[in-house]
Order: sequence, then structure tokens, then C-alpha cells
Amino acid sequence: MEQAAYLLCADIGTSSLKAAFISTSGELLAFVREPYPAERVLSGTVLATDWEDAFTRAVGALEAVLSLRGNRAKLAGVAISGNGPTLVPVTRTGQALLPLHWHDGRVARIADTAAAPSLFLPHAAYLAQKEPAHYETTGRFLSTQEWLSWRLGAEPVTVIPNQAYIPYYWDKTQFAAYGLDGDRFPPFVEQGQPIGAISAAAAERTGLPRRLPIISGGPDFITALIGTGVLLPGMVCDRAGTSEGINVCAKQGSRSRYHRTLPHVQAGLWNVGAMLPTTGRLFEWFRHITGQENRDYREMLAEILQCQETCKGRDFFFPDIRSSGSLRISNAFFSTAGLTSRAELGYAVIESIAFMVRSAIEGLEKEGYRIEGMRLSGGQAKNPYWNQFKADVTGRWLAVPEIADGELAGNACLAMKGLGLVPSLEAAIEQTVKIKEVYEPVQRHYALHSERFEVYTAMLHKMERFFE
Repeated sequence: MEQAAYLLCADIGTSSLKAAFISTSGELLAFVREPYPAERVLSGTVLATDWEDAFTRAVGALEAVLSLRGNRAKLAGVAISGNGPTLVPVTRTGQALLPLHWHDGRVARIADTAAAPSLFLPHAAYLAQKEPAHYETTGRFLSTQEWLSWRLGAEPVTVIPNQAYIPYYWDKTQFAAYGLDGDRFPPFVEQGQPIGAISAAAAERTGLPRRLPIISGGPDFITALIGTGVLLPGMVCDRAGTSEGINVCAKQGSRSRYHRTLPHVQAGLWNVGAMLPTTGRLFEWFRHITGQENRDYREMLAEILQCQETCKGRDFFFPDIRSSGSLRISNAFFSTAGLTSRAELGYAVIESIAFMVRSAIEGLEKEGYRIEGMRLSGGQAKNPYWNQFKADVTGRWLAVPEIADGELAGNACLAMKGLGLVPSLEAAIEQTVKIKEVYEPVQRHYALHSERFEVYTAMLHKMERFFE
């Protein structure tokens, strides 16, 4: 029986790069996660070349897996997504300067932000105002996935989900408002389009076949929506890795300053998101301070949850009291009454993360977006202990697709469409996105967590006043 062709899909995250080989029939063949240098992740100074190095290692690791399996199918194309709104200033000689990361606070403000909704230009304007020498040497600005695709041989382009996104990227009016030169920003192309092919130099560096088609991926949260099949009003995607976002597909957007409303990948619909920038990072912080960096996540969660009954009612953990969304954990507050082990500390940490998620859900519901359940995407979705705990705390069912990393599945769908292997994006989603498991909340546990949540929320509101 002839094996289906396969696709190379990659996603540039905040702390690591994920990559997979996915068959054109929607089957996950191999997966790998390659971290960036730890010291640069912690300092928020990851370089563009770190993404490229991780990508090259990922390709080698994936090919080794397929070689062991005796797979002789053909690699049909590559598609890459990435975090944002991060921008890479690329000099006229092709050198990548330090990226303007989405989380590093290097942004410029203007008075009328309502008239200038761009998510990217504030970062470029910062460079122009604070580092004018670097701005003058910059020939073009590229986002994460655009830069890596360009390094592989693609044309320098700006990938947008659809035309409705143009105001959230840039236009002439906003260039003028920020005092920027529009020539430094490449032309738009929609996701799921051929944008080039692997060059001879890239083939030499990575081992990928020369002239392999490169298909435009897109922003990570959009590819996650595609890769979880969240395309209809009322559907929800909880995308969780280093950071987390709860994304609701809706007929109407939100005007709340606590939610980000953007056009959905489906024309005429909106994506309303509640952003949680620190959930994954908080657990990584716990792993670091307890010396468990190399320990398996499932093993850690199993140990933590064993002390669940003894922990309840004793200890609380309050990260990011000022609600600044900082990736730094220096503003955490502990209630340490009775803590005697790392498992008890771990329980306080994971409970606070689950409470963050519940708070975000309830905030969305106050705006009229009903959430009965969510489809999961990202690294956190791969831990069954965490999934059940989160379901119990939030009181919502959680569905995990067979390909848990929605960004990678979404890239595969876009590549199938761009290569003409399917008649539509919806057809690609139908054959790729399949629900593997559903976690239902245990109502007795939900009731107990609800009592804790009320106490936690009341204490948090009191403490917030001291940090205003």
C-alpha cells in the first residue's frame, strides 16, 4: 500500500520550537520540541538565529524518527507559524537584529490608539524612537514565521489570515501616525499560499530537499483555531503553552478592555480572546526553584495531586498580583502556612493557574460569551492529570484532538490547501482534526474547588489594592 505524502509543520514559540511530520491524510507521524538557550529565554532575549538553530535540529530529529519507521513517502511541503506580534528587524545586508518580542515591553504609544489598531507598529516605532541607528539600518520588518520562511528561501512577505486583518497589521494612515516608512514593511499575502521554495543554501544547512514548496503559515493563535477546528460561533479554543489564550468564535466582538477582539479566520466572525501570559511560565518557574527541570511533567503532576486533600484550605499562591501580564515572576506573593513539601507548593501553584483560567472564562461569560467546554491545544493539553484537574476547577468539559498541538495541525491544513491537495481549508480540517479524548468535570470536585475559588478571589481583590 502506497504511503501518503507528508508535510513539515513548525511553530515558533516563546521558549521552544515545535515541529512535526504530518501526513496529507492528517496523521501525526513524528513530533519534536527543541528548546532555545535557557538563559536567553529567561532574560527575554531569544535571537532569531535561535529559532533557526532549533528548526534545523528539529528537522534532523524528525527525519531520524521516520528513518527508523522505514517511511518512504515523499515530503510535499513546509509551513511555519509563530508567536506575535513579534517583529524581526532585518538589516539591508540580511542580518537579523534582536527581535522586538511580543512580551518585552518595547513599544511606543500614540494618543489615538483607536484610530491606529496595529498590533505590530508600536514595536517598530519603539525601534525608530529609542534605537534610531538600528532603525535606519533596517531594510525590512518580518514576523517570526516570515523570517524563518525567508531564511529557508521564501519571498519576504507579510502573512495575514485574511483581508480583514490589514488594519491590525498596518496601512498608510497608521504609518503616518507612528512616523514610520512603509517601504520597510513587505507586501501582504494571505495564509495558505505558496511563497517560495527551499533554496540551495537552506537545503545545505537543513538537509531539506531543494525546491521543496514553502506555504505561508501565519500567527500561532490563528493556526491553533484551524488545527482545533474552532470555526463556528460558540466554539472555544484554550491554547496553552508558555502563555495561554482562551479564544471564543463569536458573531459579535467585545468592547471590554480585558479582551482582545480580532477578526476570525472565518469571514464575518470574530475571535474574542482572554490572554493569560504567564500560566505555563509559572509552572516552569516552580520546576526551576524545586530542581525538577528534567523531570517528566506527568510524574510531577501525579505527585502534586496526591497531596490534594491535605493541601485544600491551607495554602494559596498569588502570582502577578498587579495583573500586568509580566513574564517575570518577581511580583508573586505566597501564603506559606503549613507548606512542608515541594508537592504542597506545587499544588498551590497549579491551583492558582487553574483559577486564572476559571477567572478568564467567567470574565468572558460576563460579556455574554457562554462557554460550556473548550478544545485544547498546546503542550499543556498533553498531560491527562492537568486536563482533568482543569476540568474539575473550571466546571467545563475539555476536548483534546489527536494532534494536540493545534498550531502544527493548522499548518498542515494550510499546506494541504496551498499545495492544492484539498478543495478547501474546511476539507483539510475535516480529515485532520479528530477529537481523541474528552475530560468531563467531576461535579463533587467542582463544588469543592468553587468554595476555594471564592475565597481566593476575595483575597486577591484585597491585595490588588496595595499594588495599585
